[in-house]
Amino acid sequence: MSNFAKPENALKRAEELIAVGQKQEALQTLHNLITSKRYRAWQKTLERIMFKYVELCVEMRRGRFAKDGLIQYRIVCQQVNVNSLEEVIKHFMHLSTEKAEQARTQAQALEEALDVDDLEADKRGSYISNSL
Repeated sequence: MSNFAKPENALKRAEELIAVGQKQEALQTLHNLITSKRYRAWQKTLERIMFKYVELCVEMRRGRFAKDGLIQYRIVCQQVNVNSLEEVIKHFMHLSTEKAEQARTQAQALEEALDVDDLEADKRGSYISNSL
């Protein structure tokens, strides 16, 4: 776990890791920052970090990480800026809803493709049994 002098540095490092395709490491970097006792005072930068954090959690389907991060963020901003927590949760819900809709669309497309294949199999099967 690397300690960063400023939260901005952790965000920058996470974005660099994402750029080279190491999303798990980027998520772990942000998670370490969020759960660190060193950054318990609310800052606007922490809100930006949380936006990136929930984006990664949704993209990588890491529900437990998202839950843990949101709980830690609630502790940080509970007394100072509750609106920030609200914005982060709204962002999380929006991303989750989009991802769920995308998955639903893909599932329907696969189901339709499988239904077509099954219909053809039924026709061939009945054709063969009729010819016998």
